[in-house]
Amino acid sequence: MKNRYYLFFFVCCIYSSLVFSQPLNSSFENWTSGEPDDWFTSDLFGTLTGVSQSSDAHEGSSSAEMTVVDFGGSPWPPFLVSLDMAGNGHPVSQQHGSLQGWYKFNPLGGEWLYVTVTMTSSDSTAVGAGGIVIMSPASGWTQFTAPITYFSSDDPVETYIYIAVLDSNSSGTLGSSALIDHLSFTGPSSVEHFSNTPEDFSLTQNYPNPFNPSTKIEYSLPEASFVELNVFDILGNEVATLVNEEQSAGTYRADFTANNLSSGFYIAQLRAGNSVKSIKMTLLK
Repeated sequence: MKNRYYLFFFVCCIYSSLVFSQPLNSSFENWTSGEPDDWFTSDLFGTLTGVSQSSDAHEGSSSAEMTVVDFGGSPWPPFLVSLDMAGNGHPVSQQHGSLQGWYKFNPLGGEWLYVTVTMTSSDSTAVGAGGIVIMSPASGWTQFTAPITYFSSDDPVETYIYIAVLDSNSSGTLGSSALIDHLSFTGPSSVEHFSNTPEDFSLTQNYPNPFNPSTKIEYSLPEASFVELNVFDILGNEVATLVNEEQSAGTYRADFTANNLSSGFYIAQLRAGNSVKSIKMTLLK
């Protein structure tokens, strides 16, 4: 009986860690007094509302609707920031590879949909950051991926996500709007380095292939180079950044996890100096 209790406690701890490593209220299901729980907005209480609850949802029953509204004769761009009730960023526990989410976007002028994410350590130092700027309208629910680049080996403990609709002048056109729903972090990507020095630049076929949801990608560098290893969908949209750093000569193996991606073909592209190689990968769920 005691062993079962310990096993139950262990599973609960793992589950709790996985849950809280994701953005809080990530599908904007929970609202209090017209504000999304665990998010800070551009709204001015009793004055104007640029962020509201919408029943048009990609997942669940609601999403966050962001609209440029009038404030004293001037446009007031809407924004969302991942801050809990105590004013802290949302908790995380690992170096996630990217932030993903779903959106609809209706710009009436030159507005863009900005999504940025900053990862901070226990002393509030930024250890990673990423983002995406969306410029094209989307009348149907569309997925975005904002790759996160890390410049420290420290694991982050908090994340600050900023989402806004505005133009290059930090203003906007009245009525321009976006819907945001179902935010999630992808799993961490790890890279293993082997000590041998290969003769040629190479990118081998991932294995397993087809895969679900994880696969390994091996590549070789005959000399030190700045390396980029990215994954694209079949339409050319970047869905993950696995490597973005200077690396010494050697053979490397990168892990790619596609928990939040749909079945289909994906392209892994390796760039090192002036050399480029690509492989096609198949995700089957």
